[in-house]
Amino acid sequence: MRMDIETYNKIYDSLESVNDVESVAEKFSQPIGTIYSILNQKTVTKVKRNFSRVKNNSARHLRQWKKGKSITEIARKNDIPATLMVSMLLKEMDIPKKGFIRNLDEYPDGRLKKEVMDAMESDIFFSPKAHDLHAEKGEMGESLLATWLTERGLTYRSENDLRAEGFTKTPDFLLDEPLDVDGVQVSWIESKALFGDEKEHAYYIKKQFREYEENYGIGMIVYWYGFIDTISYNGNIIKDFEFFADAGDMVEELLNFKTDW
Repeated sequence: MRMDIETYNKIYDSLESVNDVESVAEKFSQPIGTIYSILNQKTVTKVKRNFSRVKNNSARHLRQWKKGKSITEIARKNDIPATLMVSMLLKEMDIPKKGFIRNLDEYPDGRLKKEVMDAMESDIFFSPKAHDLHAEKGEMGESLLATWLTERGLTYRSENDLRAEGFTKTPDFLLDEPLDVDGVQVSWIESKALFGDEKEHAYYIKKQFREYEENYGIGMIVYWYGFIDTISYNGNIIKDFEFFADAGDMVEELLNFKTDW
């Protein structure tokens, strides 16, 4: 859903935690997934702003933990996701994070193990489970597009096909024949299972879209959870879930994909 900047700012300012998602979605008549995506982006921005300051106090955080404060309490007080606080504390303890978390079940039960598990379970943005769910959403968006193209008899080469041919910078779909969208001939399609705000859009222009256009021509960017109406890029088409309304249940499943557990 194309969103005006005033509405976006109101939604952004209304979100402080995942507990706000349902009420904000209802108030602004937006899909749950859209509001969750905006909250996710706000959380990432906050982490980038606070991380160095919080990390510089890792020794103090460890002392607080040793005195009895839980990892989630320390994380909450410092306004940082619990999984990142786990990383800081493990490093301060000289415990390799990856090995500890990957082999958590092999460690004997104890306070540290329990609190690390609790921290990761409470963190819906930065925990391994959160990253897995984000990847799953991305796969759902790509699968939906593949089905949509196939149902219309449109053939394409996928990202995997292109990489097998030796290409390095590849869109999700390179069409064998251009597709007319709003009077524009589109040669490639990129799927993004997120909300397209100005920061995300600028990042992907630099990282992907600019090179796609140089190599393959005009394309279509799909921000499944909507986008701000101020973004554009050199005449490339930008769409969201509303363009694929005829996909029905598949779109609804993506828009309401689990955002909490």
